[in-house]
Amino acid sequence: MNWDIDKLVEDALAGSRRSLSKCISLVENGGADAHAVRLVLDKLGQRKTAKRIGLTGPPGSGKSTLVNKLAEAFAKDGNRVGIIAVDPSSPYSGGAILGDRVRMDAPSETTDIFFRSMGNRGAAGGLSDACAGAADVLEACGYNPILIETVGVGQSEIEIVRHADVVIVVMVPGLGDEIQSIKAGILEIGDVFAVNKCDLPGADRTAHELRAVLSAPVVMVSAMNGEGIEELVKTISLLSQTARQKKLLKESELKMKTLKIDHVGIAVNSIEESLGFYEGMLGIKAEGVEEVAEQKVKVAFLPCGDSELELLESTSPDGPVARFIEKNGEGVQHIAIRVDDIEAALEELKEKGVRLIDETPRYGAGGASIAFVHPKSAGGVLLELCERK
Repeated sequence: MNWDIDKLVEDALAGSRRSLSKCISLVENGGADAHAVRLVLDKLGQRKTAKRIGLTGPPGSGKSTLVNKLAEAFAKDGNRVGIIAVDPSSPYSGGAILGDRVRMDAPSETTDIFFRSMGNRGAAGGLSDACAGAADVLEACGYNPILIETVGVGQSEIEIVRHADVVIVVMVPGLGDEIQSIKAGILEIGDVFAVNKCDLPGADRTAHELRAVLSAPVVMVSAMNGEGIEELVKTISLLSQTARQKKLLKESELKMKTLKIDHVGIAVNSIEESLGFYEGMLGIKAEGVEEVAEQKVKVAFLPCGDSELELLESTSPDGPVARFIEKNGEGVQHIAIRVDDIEAALEELKEKGVRLIDETPRYGAGGASIAFVHPKSAGGVLLELCERK
């Protein structure tokens, strides 16, 4: 179905919860529509200023109930609260039960609280790949803070630290010496620790164990009866500003960090004929052929070690690949470097006076966000910046 993305985003910004939900669905599904939603938000000058609060912890620790209480507390203070709750997806069917929706049914009916549940779709780290984009949409629509609840995680699932300004690790009584054994995992990412079910035996000991090995605040709470929620909200508020400043500083230091050469683009007259050599002679199997209408090109990616070869066949005589072949013949057309944050990278390059072909990202093959640096600034090479979600 072809969506009027501008109208959809406009309605979401105007307060339509249905349009907001659809925008998040498009972001979650990925592809050209997801990229279009991001571009519209970028045009509106969206800034990431909302507090993003992550909640993680062992299964059964009461994260969903605690998120419920926190959302009600923030909304009571006049905030519009966004909630993203991630459930595990089945490795067989790909579906998710979305049990958090049941446990947090009450807030979803409140106009000041918007609840979105999503499956992690096999993503590692306790989150969904769509979390960041969904949070961006919620923020653009005026939700602040945004609470992000992970699946029930183990010690290696710490992806939430990349998405939240403040990370709450929810613990429960009865862990005892297990705290020491999992210290190398989720305990190291917490900004504040909430000992939930504090009315149960052993809660004081759990808090004592945490304080003995950690320097972060430890707050005793009961999500069921609301005990300690006010103190936890105050602690979050105190931490969030400092955490935001540290995060922005870290991002400014790392924004141009490159991971690797993503791919080498090779202009060819015919992908089908070229595959006869790469597949038949070199044994490199193509991962299908995709058409990118915006760039008037068909592409085929061939895995090559840690990078890829991208075969480019023009679909129009006035396309960039056709013009390249007319001038230079078949051959290497561009080199793509993968960056962590393409928008930040472009901003930094503009500040340094680098000549760019694209000053804002556009949709690329495979759902990537791409932008080109002018060859005159890159030693005669057409350089592509590529961010893959």
